[in-house]
Amino acid sequence: MPSPPTLTDARALLKRVYGYDAFRGLQENVIADTLAGRDGLAVLPTGGGKSLCYQIPALLREGVSIVVSPLIALMADQVDALKLAGVRAERLDSSMDFAARAAALDAAARGEMDLLYVSPEGLGNGLADRLSRMKVSLIAVDEAHCVSQWGHDFRPDYRALGRLKALFKGVPRLAVTATADARTRDDILAQLDLTDPAVHVASFDRPNLILSAEPKEGNRTARVVQLVKARAGVSGIVYAATRNAVEDLADALEKAGVPSLAYHAGLEAEVRAARQRRFLLEEGLVMCATVAFGMGVDKPDVRFVIHADPPKTLEAYWQEVGRGGRDGEPAEGVALFGPSDMNRSLQWTYSSDAPDEVKRVQLTKTRQLFAFLNGDECRRAAVRRYFGEEAVEPCGVCDACKGELGERYDVTRYAQMAVSAVLRCGQRIGRGRLVQHLLGEAKDGFDTDLSSLSTFGIGKELSRQGWNRVFDALLYEDLVAEGGEAMRPVLVVPDAEAAKALFRGERTVSLKQDPAAARRKTRSKGAAKVAVMADLSERDFSLFEALRTWRTNLAKERGVPPYVIFHDRTLAEIARERPATPDALREISGVGEKKAQAYAAEVARVISEAA
Repeated sequence: MPSPPTLTDARALLKRVYGYDAFRGLQENVIADTLAGRDGLAVLPTGGGKSLCYQIPALLREGVSIVVSPLIALMADQVDALKLAGVRAERLDSSMDFAARAAALDAAARGEMDLLYVSPEGLGNGLADRLSRMKVSLIAVDEAHCVSQWGHDFRPDYRALGRLKALFKGVPRLAVTATADARTRDDILAQLDLTDPAVHVASFDRPNLILSAEPKEGNRTARVVQLVKARAGVSGIVYAATRNAVEDLADALEKAGVPSLAYHAGLEAEVRAARQRRFLLEEGLVMCATVAFGMGVDKPDVRFVIHADPPKTLEAYWQEVGRGGRDGEPAEGVALFGPSDMNRSLQWTYSSDAPDEVKRVQLTKTRQLFAFLNGDECRRAAVRRYFGEEAVEPCGVCDACKGELGERYDVTRYAQMAVSAVLRCGQRIGRGRLVQHLLGEAKDGFDTDLSSLSTFGIGKELSRQGWNRVFDALLYEDLVAEGGEAMRPVLVVPDAEAAKALFRGERTVSLKQDPAAARRKTRSKGAAKVAVMADLSERDFSLFEALRTWRTNLAKERGVPPYVIFHDRTLAEIARERPATPDALREISGVGEKKAQAYAAEVARVISEAA
């Protein structure tokens, strides 16, 4: 009987198949527990190599490993990459015909398959029963936050995965995700019914992410175009809340000369698949999308993620912004936000069919997100604290750390004026008319009595823009709220005691910018355009570009994304080291045995021609 696989075997496999010399972060710990047959939960940051945590045990343990994955695109990308590395992998999804599915299952039954990817929905209709009669070595649940009702991307079909424990007795199960707070982690463990699980939670820090947030002012689309054009020539993602907004942003970028695509659930499945494929294959393309896009998109060189509209929670924000810089190189996350965004998110929760307990949690998460966006503490430190990390240090590179937010201005006196105006006007008019009222410009029409109030004209020292910023702050602080009809909101005071504390001076309100001198500050261009070739000599850079051209042509010929062949970092190392033989190429980080044999001659040719 063969001895069980060890970490020594895992390290050798890492080098031979994947071309890496050592594991990163908690990968080795997770793999050790999985090889020992323990159930587990691994929470590793986006780009932290979660897939290796189950792929390597799958290759070392006897039998086929089942990977439960939520999206066809995610399964297809991983299977394509594994096949190129010489791994026996296949997927079962609705896009495959009966013959292809049958062939994959037959190969697995004969012991000729290492990894089989399936969707949670696909495990129905008897598939799970058929798989249970095979020699199964491991069950991995990818994007495991989808199991939890507290997670930001809950999928009811994931709830049924708890039954796998009884169906696959003695088979270790590993749940992996990038974002899960303590409540979500506990729910994952309970719903999957993991036995004595080994729980590994890595730091949520992403040192290469440069984060910023700014209030929406003026034309949002124009601001997004400005931000994208400042980062021209690199791949990026722009998230928006609605399909129409996505289409408008993509159209505006195209008109501005930026190659871009729109992606949302309203498009036909074939169109979405084609556009996602194009985004993976091409460099310098910008994808404008709703949250329907992103999960499992393993494109390493996304250099920026812009939220034209904020997401619903900090978990969703970190998941989405984490799609930038998966190659470890600098990437930017820029979020635009406004009080109407917060109100929309709150209204979605209020009108949902969720139980009251879930609604309360989601309402809290919404307010935590907007407090983060409107706050002035280090962005990355705030996220890490949210996920339960302690003793975190400021990142030094976000807008807050670099002082781009400016000093805080005490606007308590203006806040008192505004709240007083809301109350004296009977909590029955909207923001625009309140600003006019404070400025003494109100055209009250039939409400002629409003101009006789003591608050009429008391705010003439501020501009209209300054008062809008004060009302923004009051909405974030929940000192005022939007009521009335959705299309004709009025401002109300939701908490009388909080208002009294404000009037007594026991509660203060501050702004990042002086409302008496408000003006937009333009960010410097290209903070994320620092790339892997920064330390290349002029000669090596020329070779690097030649290697990228070769890789692009080969990727198009094979119909795969360029990074599946080699990442930019690997090409940069090839440009520096100039390996002339397969053995020398194998010494390059990111080059496994199969790739060394397959590409050594072509790489040597490109090096020779560039010399």
